[in-house]
Amino acid sequence: FLNIDIDEHSADAGAITRCEAFLDSIVNYKPALSSQLSALSSQQINPKSGIRNPELNTPNLKRTVYIPRMSDHAFALAAAFERCGVAAEVLPESDKNAIDIGRRFVSGKECYPCTVTTGDMVKRVLSPDFSPGNSAFFMPSGSGPCRFGQYNVFHKLVLEELGVNDVPVLSPNQDVGFYRELGIVGKAFSRYAWDGIVAYELLCKCLHETRPYEKEKGATDSLYQEYITRLYFTLRGVDGKIDDLLKVARLDFENLPRHNEQKPLIGIVGEIFVRSNKFSNEDVIRKVEALGGEAWLAPVEEWIYYVNRMSVRKALIKKERSAMIQILLKEFFQKRIEHRYARHFKGFLRTINEPVVKDILKKASPYLHDSFEGEAILSIGKSIDLIEKGASGIINAMPFGCMPGTVVTTLMRGVSRDYGIPFISISYDGSESPATWIQLEAFMNQAREYSKAKEAQFRNKK
Repeated sequence: FLNIDIDEHSADAGAITRCEAFLDSIVNYKPALSSQLSALSSQQINPKSGIRNPELNTPNLKRTVYIPRMSDHAFALAAAFERCGVAAEVLPESDKNAIDIGRRFVSGKECYPCTVTTGDMVKRVLSPDFSPGNSAFFMPSGSGPCRFGQYNVFHKLVLEELGVNDVPVLSPNQDVGFYRELGIVGKAFSRYAWDGIVAYELLCKCLHETRPYEKEKGATDSLYQEYITRLYFTLRGVDGKIDDLLKVARLDFENLPRHNEQKPLIGIVGEIFVRSNKFSNEDVIRKVEALGGEAWLAPVEEWIYYVNRMSVRKALIKKERSAMIQILLKEFFQKRIEHRYARHFKGFLRTINEPVVKDILKKASPYLHDSFEGEAILSIGKSIDLIEKGASGIINAMPFGCMPGTVVTTLMRGVSRDYGIPFISISYDGSESPATWIQLEAFMNQAREYSKAKEAQFRNKK
């Protein structure tokens, strides 16, 4: 293969010369055997080779499954595994040591989340109590315009480099067969996981809406930590009473002493890992709060609903009617569960009303066509939704060099101009820079001025 890096300084002659040399080298290339090509096309390959095939990995589910902690929603997956009889453990929160470890295995061209998850994984492998024969890692896969689909392949290569070839990487593909592949650990796994994801999202909203106004510093964090632990054990239980726990949680957060003031609402969109992972985004939500704002973080469920919609579209194209019906039924019950748990927080959470994916795509349509799949269109549509719901500024959190993130950065200039709202795009690569804080300070000043102007306009109308 030939890999050519091109920027604005690249000369045509250099690229042409390399292409010519590449074509000369192809002359002596001997094609692989037809049997090898058939094996690759069907993906029916021994799991030890690193090629994904969850059905072949089923016997290894007797192992402990380690889940990267993108956010606290990871505990929902761990609890679902446990409830299905599979031992599971959420990896510790990422730290500088994990990043330093991860960088030993990457070339520097990978996405930042790949470095983070690689470091977390290798850190666990190198720990004294790690048992390769009793372990597996969980890293979903995907298709489309993003390198995320290659993380699990890269992780398997790293494990082989470390000499632990027999540790599988479970990687259900976020496509038409997503729920079928998740079902290898138990038919109810996706239902249990969804229960937890929705419940953890509601706790996150309680945290982000309460902490900026707390009178006793640290009280909200302490209460939140208590409930994420209680929720985990509730989800693991066969007769876990999630509704009862959420009702009590609402009362406890609602009764925390708070200041009665109005702060500018800041919407946070972007690549799902970086925007959700506190270490990766340098705890941007807490920085927004320190600068006098309140954050509304785009929810994790948004991506799952989007995967559903794209899967239905692909099933329709492939004329896979049964798959399409199954996905639609899954989404129907997912929405029922979401509405069921959300009702316990009506009248308390302002950020509880999230738009359906159809509406997000419609809002983004003046800037990006929905045939351009991936997180870019979600970030654009969600940004507009946040503006319409009162946001005074939008932050796009992205990995350094992320293609969808770069698309959002470009298109959001148009959104910012059309709606007259402050916008900032922050790229992260693990090296914290003082310039980021300075940019964030300037952005928050703009957001406060925008918020004051809106209030004045509202008073004049009255």
